[in-house]
Amino acid sequence: MPKGEAMCLLLLLGIVSSLAFGQTQVVLYSSGLALVEQVQAFSVAERGILELSGFPADTLWETLSVEGVEVLGLQPLSPKKWDLSELVGKEVTVQTVAGAFRGILRELPSEGLVLETEEGEVVIRDYIWLRGPAYQPLPKTQALLHYRAEQPGEKALRFRYLTFGLTWEIAYDADFQGDTLKILGKASIQNDTGVDFPETSGTIVAGEIRKPRKIPPRWASLGPVPLGVKGEAIPLETFEYYRYDLPGAWDLPRGEVIIPLVQAEVPAAKLYRFSGGPVEVRVRFNTGETVLPSGEVRVYASGIFVGADTIPYLPKGKGAELLLGAAFDLQGTRTQIKRERIAENLFRETWRITLRSSKDEAAEVEVIETLSGYWRILSSSLPYEILDAQRVKFVASVAPRSETSLEYTVEWHY
Repeated sequence: MPKGEAMCLLLLLGIVSSLAFGQTQVVLYSSGLALVEQVQAFSVAERGILELSGFPADTLWETLSVEGVEVLGLQPLSPKKWDLSELVGKEVTVQTVAGAFRGILRELPSEGLVLETEEGEVVIRDYIWLRGPAYQPLPKTQALLHYRAEQPGEKALRFRYLTFGLTWEIAYDADFQGDTLKILGKASIQNDTGVDFPETSGTIVAGEIRKPRKIPPRWASLGPVPLGVKGEAIPLETFEYYRYDLPGAWDLPRGEVIIPLVQAEVPAAKLYRFSGGPVEVRVRFNTGETVLPSGEVRVYASGIFVGADTIPYLPKGKGAELLLGAAFDLQGTRTQIKRERIAENLFRETWRITLRSSKDEAAEVEVIETLSGYWRILSSSLPYEILDAQRVKFVASVAPRSETSLEYTVEWHY
């Protein structure tokens, strides 16, 4: 991702917002991109240069816009790290195996240190430790903002920019209660920007966006980020995505913060499915009026954890299933009881599916069969539903502590 040229011009945007001094708004995307808007106070002259600091390390400086002064240009600076060159010209003490030397550090040649001592110049090739004057932090200026102001004095400047280093993902806890699924989705926000964001109003955007190379003009018309109702994050349609405005203000320090995001109660049902392996236990549900971003769903029933599965992004009214594990009291077997070659590329097969239950109650099992080539079912002991070009579904009822079978004959060719 380009960081901008040594000098790049800024777009002065008309940003309408209710932000007060010290407040921050952050819009988070799952790709690790974030849109940040914050207000800082500066003392400005009619014309001058402001030293900007406290921005994320991966700020896209070419996206920075400022309200409050006329921007003439921006000069991003390369981050400076401390090294021994910071001690050149200062008095130091160097401990070696031969003893300690005190003097002015003059040079740092590749072969060691050059000290100017009272006895003369000393070249030290190996040393144990070096002690210098009190540590002086390096300047933390990240960019120089060239500006012009109509009225000098104290001003609250509003900054807006894109940055990387803020990511989010969602995980759900779901309580299955026979015919409903109570869902609580919690957003985990990871702040790897190198700075803290106190008292932040946040918005989470669910949907896949393309990361910017250069900022298109539409960013200039992006409106303010409103706060949601206290205690509730309501999904709102924005462009082609959904946004969740987090209620209230949050501290987003470096590290991880977990925030409740989605709460819903949706209709659900448990089902069993056999596809040739273990009999699967699944929960089928419909989102109804709820929008669910993609994430892992951890399901609980009767007070214990019963399995987890991952869902894709689910819009309103979308049906979905969670595969939670294998049934303990249900087993299935699949047996080919007949195979004939009718012609060179034409085959006829008969299959038997046997389901056994040790449950105390009746169970209904979906049987999914995958068929080869171009096929047609000649006969079947149970009705079936065509799912797609290669799969059909039977539904078999198994009485308590018993077994049942279904048979079908299929004819197929390449």
